[in-house]
Amino acid sequence: MMMTFSKTDEELKRMSDDELFEYLDAKALHLKQHIAPLSSYQTKRFAHIGQAISKNDKGTDDMFEKLDYNKVKEIADQHDKMGKDILINKIKRKNNE
Repeated sequence: MMMTFSKTDEELKRMSDDELFEYLDAKALHLKQHIAPLSSYQTKRFAHIGQAISKNDKGTDDMFEKLDYNKVKEIADQHDKMGKDILINKIKRKNNE
């Protein structure tokens, strides 16, 4: 079933609960097909921004003293590996065609 995902607020309000949940599930499935892991740069940048936003009344040193860079680096490394795995799988599929 091909579904359009550009419903207006009014269209969403007129849907029954079952229709709305079906629509949201289909949209989530559609969006899930188009995801990619963040690069290590993006992961570190978002961690930095998130930390800055949550503590915007302090100086720079105070904002980032509790940021766990080891955890951010671990997540960034996982994303890099996932990105490489996706690329390798795409190349393998292309070669098998």
